[in-house]
Amino acid sequence: MTIIRFNNSRRFVCYYKHCHNQFSTQSLSDFPKSCNVKEIENEWYEIWERNNYFSVKNVEKTAMKMLLPPPNITGALHLGHAMTVIIQDVLARWYRMKGHPVVWIPGFDHAGIATQMIVEKHLLKTKGVKRSDIGPEEFVSFVSQWKNEKENMIRSQLKALGASLDWSREYFTMSETHNHAVTEAFVMLNDRNLLYRKNDLINWSPTMRSAISDIEVERVYINKKTKLQIPGYERTVTFGELVHVAYPVKGSEQEIVVATTRPETLFGDVAIAVHPEDERYAQYIGKQVWHTLRETYIPVVSDALVDRQFGTGAVKVTPAHDPLDYAIAMNHQLDIIDVIDEQGNITTAGKEFKDLPRFIARRKVLNELTNRGVLRGISDHEMCIPLCSRSHDVVEYLLKEQWFIRCKDMAQRAAETVRQNRLVLVPPIHEQVWYDYLDNIRDWCISRQIWWGHSIPAYYVSVGDKTEWIVSRTEADAKIIAENKYGSNVELHRDPDVLDTWFSSAILPFAVMGWPKETEDLKKYYPLTLMETGSDILFFWVARMVMLGLELTNRLPFNEVLLHGLLCDAYGKKMSKTLGNIVSPENIINGITLDDLGAQLKENFNAGLMNEAILKRMLLANKKIFPNGIPECGADALRMTLCSHNIKNSHINFDIMECQTNKFFLNKIWQASRYILLMTHGKVYKKPNSMTVIDQWILSRLSLMIDLVNQSLTQRDFHKAIAAMKQFFYYEFCDFYLEATKWGFKSEIPDVHMSHTYSLRTCLETFLRVTAPVIPYLSDDLYKRLSNILPEFVSIPSLMEAQYPEPEQFTEWRDDPLDERINEVLKLILEIRSVTANISKKLNPEVHIIIDKSEDLVFYNNVINLIKGGSKIFNVSIFSEANYAEKKDSVSYSYSPNCVIAIIIENPSVLEELEKKISDKTIAQKNQN
Repeated sequence: MTIIRFNNSRRFVCYYKHCHNQFSTQSLSDFPKSCNVKEIENEWYEIWERNNYFSVKNVEKTAMKMLLPPPNITGALHLGHAMTVIIQDVLARWYRMKGHPVVWIPGFDHAGIATQMIVEKHLLKTKGVKRSDIGPEEFVSFVSQWKNEKENMIRSQLKALGASLDWSREYFTMSETHNHAVTEAFVMLNDRNLLYRKNDLINWSPTMRSAISDIEVERVYINKKTKLQIPGYERTVTFGELVHVAYPVKGSEQEIVVATTRPETLFGDVAIAVHPEDERYAQYIGKQVWHTLRETYIPVVSDALVDRQFGTGAVKVTPAHDPLDYAIAMNHQLDIIDVIDEQGNITTAGKEFKDLPRFIARRKVLNELTNRGVLRGISDHEMCIPLCSRSHDVVEYLLKEQWFIRCKDMAQRAAETVRQNRLVLVPPIHEQVWYDYLDNIRDWCISRQIWWGHSIPAYYVSVGDKTEWIVSRTEADAKIIAENKYGSNVELHRDPDVLDTWFSSAILPFAVMGWPKETEDLKKYYPLTLMETGSDILFFWVARMVMLGLELTNRLPFNEVLLHGLLCDAYGKKMSKTLGNIVSPENIINGITLDDLGAQLKENFNAGLMNEAILKRMLLANKKIFPNGIPECGADALRMTLCSHNIKNSHINFDIMECQTNKFFLNKIWQASRYILLMTHGKVYKKPNSMTVIDQWILSRLSLMIDLVNQSLTQRDFHKAIAAMKQFFYYEFCDFYLEATKWGFKSEIPDVHMSHTYSLRTCLETFLRVTAPVIPYLSDDLYKRLSNILPEFVSIPSLMEAQYPEPEQFTEWRDDPLDERINEVLKLILEIRSVTANISKKLNPEVHIIIDKSEDLVFYNNVINLIKGGSKIFNVSIFSEANYAEKKDSVSYSYSPNCVIAIIIENPSVLEELEKKISDKTIAQKNQN
């Protein structure tokens, strides 16, 4: 008996020559034993670009229109970016193969604050130069150089991931075209009275010297006294302490004790506030208390905003540095005193502490409170510390005059689109959060005090002590307006601030189509079909795109929003530099040694992209997580791994070991292709008149898989699509069906050969088309190789020209009753595998399956090759219960009411072990039942 080993091509060839004497080994020798990932990835992306596959094709079907969330030019892409890219690329490729024109637009975001911060660090580390040393013009020149370098690097990363983006439509958010759109949007909002300047509390980064958005505020929670290293301070700063300070009541021996986490702001106290229903302090409302540091009396006011459970229930009101205090001050027309300036230092209000950094002043204020006898104690306290995510400095709330957008009406309109199902959020779990945010929205502060960004198209003139602002598209237009009002000698000044990055990003869906001009692209491709992005920027980006899209174009910018969760490591921890668990996609694709991983980190450190603490943390993390480095997995394995998770979950755990497993799966596809080529090359590919039962079954399973994959991609359940592909190919096709065909090809029955040939090649040809959107490199490479040999593989340059398999094309093969019957056979095979698992094949075990029904007897004989191939037991026979005589050297047991399994082995000791195993198994089953 000749045994075919699946992974041994030499034995394949020998067997095939022996049996058929007609196979040309030339075809197999031209077919590599394994896939050279790097080689095919480079070659195929060039082929796709050369054939212009990524540009939109004018066909009658509805276009699929997407915008890739533009990566920041701060540095390289991370795995979170890779997930977004791969999800969208799978959809783009799928829709193209289904005959839809696809518009998928790439771009890069200037990322104002983030880029400025990282370039500042880079210049300081590499050139010893500060931003203040060189001025705006030279600094922006450096940023432009940085931008060009990072764009090229990110573009290469996107191509390595297989992103089929229409590069002819590439944009940059600081381009002249986009800047024109930004200016127009600003002016239009102003004309509609949706824009205003106001003194208000904003998030302020003392390190950046700028207002920052809420998304750039990272909230760190602590539950006790904690020391943190803060930029600009040599010593650590203590947080998590509640300081109790006494305020003597005027004309009384009593005092009100107030608890605060920020004693350095005491010089800004303008009142003590208590809750109107707090009986402890009812007698003090309307009275005054002595402020020891300010050396003045301040009032006691009652306000429902006070939290009675916080501290002592009495709070100091410091309106210039706390949103709640500011609201209380507005309710009672209290004064506002700035205590901390833009640099994070104490102002003149702090008297002898003037110009001291705020956290040094904190220590000195505590000493002064002790000296003056009003410090009543310090205790541990749970608190939230707002940190600037860019500089890691503590965010201050400062009262500054800024530009704001009125959001209430736009937000309500955006909320209604979801309530009316005109805008679909996927998954729908985000709907309530959408309503909560938009129904309670605050006006949007859009000005930033940095150098890298869109200049605000606003100008001011100073007339006496009055400042008037003019919003205008150009300085020339603004000058005409100013001169008409104030005369020709008026001096015009441009707003030195720039716009929030999120403002320019919010208009991208229509700006990239040529808006404000009425371009053909705007008419044809706006609104977008889908916006896919991370759920963490639902408000900062998605909601604002919807609000400004509706306001400026009177149309939704897209009809569907697909939100993926936060990418975490294998242990469920968020990937971050702080934890040191970040993995670069290119290191997974190409593989990297531990030493080279360390060299990469040190290079980033030398470029100023990370500090020494993060470097040490990441070096230690890499040594622990990747002691042997990262193995080369290739882009397809990474794509399949990221798609195999439910992206709609709030957290997505990524394990590199899954990439390796998927690489093995891709190799399984490659080896199965070699087998099919070896066994069927030269045979007639024709639908047989008589098809074997197992061929009918595998084609039924193929039909089901196609249906499941199409349904899953329609519903954006990528993990279900991957599961269906693997269930079919790995389990049903390779593990059972393909092994069964080895026995079929050993027979001398031409109809069996024709049936197997047709089914094997049909399944492979169809499966490669099904998987092309997910694993495009391997699918294209295999299909092209096979199309040169097998005529039913269409001769096309790439599967991007092929038709995607649709369920209705394969319905004739669906056979649910057959699937159910074969499923019972597969269970039987698994039972045989389990029982014979430790029996050496050298003992040549024999399996008898005894059936009590005549119709089952016929069916089991028809699928005996499936049982042989799946169980790896070559001596399998099917018997009728009525005609079966028990053999000696055997052990038998009832597998089911209608089926008995007998195993024959001519080895007493093994037979004895088998009897015990079956006995234990039978007892366990009885106990379970």
